[in-house]
Amino acid sequence: MSALTIVDLNKSFNDVRVIKDLNLNIQEGEVYGFIGKNGAGKTTTINLILSLIHKDTGNISLFGNEVFFTEQGYKKEIGYVPDVPVFPSHMNAYDYLLFTLDIFNNIDDSDSRIKEMLKFVSLENNNKRISSYSRGMKQRLAIAQALIHNPSILIMDEPTSALDPQGRKDVIDIMMKLKGQKTIFYSTHILDDVERVCDRIGILHNGNIILEDTIENLKHEFYARSVHIESKSSPDVLLEKIKQTNTVKKLRKENNGVTIQFKDETRSNELLKELIKMKEEIVSYKQVVPTIEEIFLKKTQ
Repeated sequence: MSALTIVDLNKSFNDVRVIKDLNLNIQEGEVYGFIGKNGAGKTTTINLILSLIHKDTGNISLFGNEVFFTEQGYKKEIGYVPDVPVFPSHMNAYDYLLFTLDIFNNIDDSDSRIKEMLKFVSLENNNKRISSYSRGMKQRLAIAQALIHNPSILIMDEPTSALDPQGRKDVIDIMMKLKGQKTIFYSTHILDDVERVCDRIGILHNGNIILEDTIENLKHEFYARSVHIESKSSPDVLLEKIKQTNTVKKLRKENNGVTIQFKDETRSNELLKELIKMKEEIVSYKQVVPTIEEIFLKKTQ
């Protein structure tokens, strides 16, 4: 079932189109990485989903029900985590989660629910005021408040962008624990995190999706039949010998060797045989495994 569907969504500010005929379909239970450079339109899209700003045209549906700006009830299905959360400084974590449950009119068995959430984000038995929390602790509390009412979908807007490496790891670890239990719409430009946690990604560029697929499929599509070869010869000599075999489509010197893409994957063994005939001593022969960052840069540049 579709958890979040966006059809032909458009939004302009002062005659500048920020979102351009955007289409998305996020399935229930998946972690969807919504990635793009700063200014690509990620936060604007989230603000439109949350009805914090008006759309120009298009439709947004949550679990099959269209979302309208004047409606508030659908927001109970959403947990929202901003990039830099702000809290009442005089409260502690327990008080704040109790306050959140009260807003949702959901205070039955609140004590056990709050303690469960605080333990889940590793903030149990913490009675300090929130004003004394580190950024990482505040982000974990933001996740707890987003989950406290048991929403169907978790929307996270750059949740690791302001954190140090330990804080980022803590947030990603929490997302991994939620994987398969909650639908997560995860906006970010930190691509290492995307590769660790997401099932599927969409690259937003100038307000529109320019590429969307599973990480595995994208890696196969962009670097299919590519290998990196090193030998005891110099990269220049190796490159010239590979050219003579007429087995490859593309090749370039890289990292003390030559990276190649075959015309046909079945010609891999043929290349090795030809190089051995040419008295090449192969030191390394390995498949190229691209990163999401490499794919992202290739598409956006």
